[in-house]
Amino acid sequence: MNYQLMLHGFLPISIAKKDRLEYYNALEEYAVNKNLELFIDMIARLEEEQLDLYIGLIK
Repeated sequence: MNYQLMLHGFLPISIAKKDRLEYYNALEEYAVNKNLELFIDMIARLEEEQLDLYIGLIK
């Protein structure tokens, strides 16, 4: 997944232990209902957190 993110100009992300249940629920939602919204929302949130971290480092 990180390869695909970077290939399209995004930062790599990590799924922390605290986010595992959310990650598994998002994967299950797609497997059962073909709904990617939970997964997209989670990845977008994690991407935003990475961006905030990087911005904080350059300040």
